[in-house]
Amino acid sequence: MRDLKRFCVYLTTLVFLVFIAGCDSSSPDNENPPPSQEATTLVLGITDAPIDDAKSVVITVTSIEISKDGEGWEEYFNANNEGEEEKKIDLLEYSKGKVFLFDGQEFNAGEYGQIRLYLSEAPEKNTITLLDDTIHNLDINSGIRNNGVKLVSGFEIKDGVTTSLTIDFDVRKSIVVKKPNRTPPIYSLKPTLKLITNDLSGNIIVTEDIIDVKDVVYYLYPTGRTNAEIESELTEEEASLDEGLVAFAGSVSSGTSFIDTEDNNLIKVIFPFISYGTYDLYEMGTDGELIYPPKKEDITLSADDNGEVIISE
Repeated sequence: MRDLKRFCVYLTTLVFLVFIAGCDSSSPDNENPPPSQEATTLVLGITDAPIDDAKSVVITVTSIEISKDGEGWEEYFNANNEGEEEKKIDLLEYSKGKVFLFDGQEFNAGEYGQIRLYLSEAPEKNTITLLDDTIHNLDINSGIRNNGVKLVSGFEIKDGVTTSLTIDFDVRKSIVVKKPNRTPPIYSLKPTLKLITNDLSGNIIVTEDIIDVKDVVYYLYPTGRTNAEIESELTEEEASLDEGLVAFAGSVSSGTSFIDTEDNNLIKVIFPFISYGTYDLYEMGTDGELIYPPKKEDITLSADDNGEVIISE
């Protein structure tokens, strides 16, 4: 009898162990995939560096795609989907840290390589309004069908968190008068896009007494540029002579000084969404050239600054 009881105990233990083995975590689980395969959220935004010779610069985004390898594309936004519509964005309203945000979407975590924005092919939906209120359609200088604009810049969608990226349009570099002597002239949009990972960037705010006149244009360059390198940069006028040229191509951002009525009327220039690093500040002269030496050298922005550096003498 004792042997029979012992056998029953062994048998029960064996059945239990077999059951546990059948529930081993190495088995496929479609509802709870491994962390590296979990879908997570990507949020895209659009911002711009302000310009002083236009009242508005409107683009109309019809769709956005992202890709890991430049071949297989995944849809982030599509105005043709049910419940969606084209996004009409006045870029000049989204500067000095303001961002147009798209709804977040879920993607698998991993390294991605490219983003494509598609703009409306209707001429009247991409425009520039000048200071005299004349409106010109923007000719989209695009090598991609359907007015696609490609941004080749690697980024990572992180697992288990919301990844926030901002696309900087930099209108000052991106709009060129293709035929200034034509009536009316032809304005071309050849986007100079920059992709910023939000949690690896911050704001640089330069204020009095370094900035003491409003409506002056300033540029940020990585620290250490020589006089010869700055002098070799194309001005906006020089870049307008050819569609393939870019003004002040080596700069990371530009800004125009303004009076901040919400902060004791201080004169400021704001450079938002700047990647961590060290920069020099250059002032544009009345001749359209940058003035050397820099107005301010070795402006360092890092994670230790809690996302913002304010420079004032």
